[in-house]
Amino acid sequence: MKKQLLFDGLVEIGVSDIHDGSMRFFSEGNETEIIKRQNKLAKLIGMDGGMVARVRTVYEGRDEYTYYDEVTSGNLPEYSINNNEETILISDGLVTRQNNVGLLLPLADCVGAVVFDTKKQILGLLHAGRHNVEQYGPKKFIEYLCDKFGCVPSDLKVYFSPCAQNYEIHTLENKKMTDAAHEQLINMGVKSENIEKSEIDTVTDENYPSASGGDLIDRFAVVVRQTK
Repeated sequence: MKKQLLFDGLVEIGVSDIHDGSMRFFSEGNETEIIKRQNKLAKLIGMDGGMVARVRTVYEGRDEYTYYDEVTSGNLPEYSINNNEETILISDGLVTRQNNVGLLLPLADCVGAVVFDTKKQILGLLHAGRHNVEQYGPKKFIEYLCDKFGCVPSDLKVYFSPCAQNYEIHTLENKKMTDAAHEQLINMGVKSENIEKSEIDTVTDENYPSASGGDLIDRFAVVVRQTK
C-alpha cells in the first residue's frame, strides 16, 4: 500500500497492490477478510472505515453505467465499506462535500478518476471503465458536478489511477480508454494541465491485477479523502 498527496496537497490517495490481497468480494465467506483489507487501506490515509463509502459498480442486469450520487452523513451507511457486498448501493461514481468522508473504489484495468473542485472543495471518485467511458461517463460526471453543485470545469483537477494504459474501446473508434476519458473531460472544459495520470500500466506491472492480463478475480483499490 502506498499513499500520496494530489492537487497541491488538497487530496490524499491510498493505493493498494497485489501484495495487499484482493479487494474484491468474489464468493460467500470472504466478506470479513475483504472488509478488513479495505479498512486497512482506509487507515493508510487516516480514515476510519465507517466513514468511507465504496463505489460499487455492477455490470450484470444493467444498461446504464453512469449513475452518480452524493455521499452525506445521512446515506453513508448505505455505501460504507463495512457492509457486505450485496448491501452496498450500486453506483458508477460518488461525490462528497464532507472532508471527514472518504471514497474507495476497487479496480483491475479501469480508470479510477479522482475529481476535485478546488474552490468548492467537492471530491469525486469515478469508475471510468469501458462501460462508463463508452457511454460518455466522464462527460456526464462533469455535467453532474456542474448541475448539482454549481461546479465550474476550469476549477476541477483530475487524477487517473493506475489502469490499462493501452486498452482500446472499439465503439469509440478504437480510442484508448485513457485517451477517450481525457478527451471527454477536455471537451467539458477541464483544463489539460489540471489532469494528472499515473504512469502505472496494470497490464504490464506485475504488482497489479489485470483482467486484460488474465486475472478475472483479483482487484486492487484506491481510497481518497480531502485533507482540509
